[in-house]
Formats: sequence, structure tokens, C-alpha cells
Amino acid sequence: MTVPRWVPTAVTASRGLAGPVLLVLLPGLGWGWAAFWVFVFAMLTDLIDGALARAAGSDPALGALLDPLADKALVDCAWIALGLHGWAPWSIAGLHVVRDVAIGVGWWHWRRRGVLITSNRTGQVAVSYEGTAVAVLLFHGPWNGTDWPSVGIVLGATSLLLSSVSALLYGYDRWRARAVP
Repeated sequence: MTVPRWVPTAVTASRGLAGPVLLVLLPGLGWGWAAFWVFVFAMLTDLIDGALARAAGSDPALGALLDPLADKALVDCAWIALGLHGWAPWSIAGLHVVRDVAIGVGWWHWRRRGVLITSNRTGQVAVSYEGTAVAVLLFHGPWNGTDWPSVGIVLGATSLLLSSVSALLYGYDRWRARAVP
């Protein structure tokens, strides 16, 4: 099966464009269930766009740039929507957004100087916790006697903690690489 070269980019872009849709669905219309399913579907596209890109022979450099941008557009809009709707405390939602802006500015700064910053395993785990936290907070409903908003807040806080550990490990690795002749 031949995949047209534009398909992986369209799938990635759809994930990023789902973020503003969440801002309309949750705080704008109050449609929590719709927002939940849009988020889940958009996150699932993250599992297939890389495979589609390889099948289409797409430019990996373009994917390496667009994929994290789409992820951040989706997740940061979701945090803002959750904060505006009152389903996530701003202390958690705001810190996630500020963290992503700081990471983006740092990445751009170092990239201009020829330093490529990639995520480490701890950062990847943090992102997994973050995506799960957002999905749980968007779910927001009672099910099986569990207070899901509390679970989402704990997962979101864990994601922030893991992100901090990831940044410290990255800094330590950079320092150690410079210290070793």
C-alpha cells in the first residue's frame, strides 16, 4: 500500500488542530464527553503518524519538528480548557503550559546554536503521565466509585515532578559530558 506523502503531515496537523477544538468544546460549550473523545482520538493519531511517515517516505526532519508542536498544541490547549472550565486547578494546568513554553523557548535557543536537545526516558514517561492526566481530567465523571478528578490531579502533579527530574538529569548529562575530556 502506497501512502501519499501529505497524509502523515495531515494526521499530525489534525492532532495539533484538535487543541483549539477542545477550547470550544469544554469551556465554550461545556461538552465534556465530546472533549474527552476528541482528545483520545487525537492522542491515538500520535501512534500512527510516524508509521505513516515511514511508509510514505516523508522527511524525518519535518516530522521531528511538527510532531512535538502538534503534541504541545493539543495538550496545552487541553490544560487551558480544563483550567477555564474548572476541571483542573490552575496550579497544575498553568505549570504544564509554562513548562512547555519554557521547553520550547529553550529548544529553539539551543537549536539555533547547533545543539540538538532530545527527550530522555524520564521525559518520555512524564509525557505519558501528562497525557493520561489530561484524559482522566476530561473524563471527569464518576465511574466505579473512583474520584477521577483527584486521580487526574495526582497524575498531572506526577508528570510535573518527572519533568523536573528529566530536566535535572539532562543538565547533569550535559555537565558530565563537558567535564570528561
